[in-house]
Amino acid sequence: MATIPTTLTKSRPTEADEVFYPETDGMPLPDGLQQEPHFTEIVSTLRHHLGGPTTLVSGDTFVYYVEGDPGRRLSPDCYVAFGVDVEAMMRLNSYRVWEADKAPDFALEIGSQSTASNDVGPKRDLYASLGVREYWRFDPTGGDHYGEPLVGEYLAEGEYLRFETRSESDGAVRGRSPLLDLDLCWTEGRLRFYDPAAGRWLENYTETAAAREAAEARAAAERTARQAAEAVAEAERDALRSEREALQSERAARQAAETRLAEMEAELRRLRGE
Repeated sequence: MATIPTTLTKSRPTEADEVFYPETDGMPLPDGLQQEPHFTEIVSTLRHHLGGPTTLVSGDTFVYYVEGDPGRRLSPDCYVAFGVDVEAMMRLNSYRVWEADKAPDFALEIGSQSTASNDVGPKRDLYASLGVREYWRFDPTGGDHYGEPLVGEYLAEGEYLRFETRSESDGAVRGRSPLLDLDLCWTEGRLRFYDPAAGRWLENYTETAAAREAAEARAAAERTARQAAEAVAEAERDALRSEREALQSERAARQAAETRLAEMEAELRRLRGE
């Protein structure tokens, strides 16, 4: 059973405000060209779906877990923390366990050649000791790094136990995250998220942009069609107005002719002495 560090309890060092917690180590993502597309998609998708004033979704940022010791830190590829002051964390520009009064609830690592052994060993043990409630590992290769495409674990009495995953007929591997209330699905080297409550796959940034562009195109087409219909209706109104004016002019002319005819007949009768 992993031991929870007693240093997680918030203390008040004499000069705590003078401790410098770096925002970055100045190093790029390990195996960046392989991990970066997955990292960007996963974090942005979950942030769009879950993020809010009290739910922090981040990744590749430092999580400090011992107050006063900047060296005691880790950097999950993706993590989610519920019930925290996101604005305060943003001001600190890092996640500090003693400030949030809790470790992140969810962590996910993306498999790569240089990180895999740490992800399944020391880092996994550290997550357990910190109290990270769910730990998932996603292997874009399908198993070259972790031995399997997708692994999800939940914390029970300080130890991680595996979630059940299932293989689909199309080769996809799927597991359920009760914490996120989402299904995680490895499919063709990509990690996707399914929302059972809404009955839909979450869109990534590209899909969201495409959907937005399609919606804007539909709105523009509807606007053009509406404007065209309004122009046709206005033309029809103008035609009816012209027709009505013509009828009125014709009626006035007929009435004037009838009046003139009556006057001529009266004059003729007068001349005849009738």
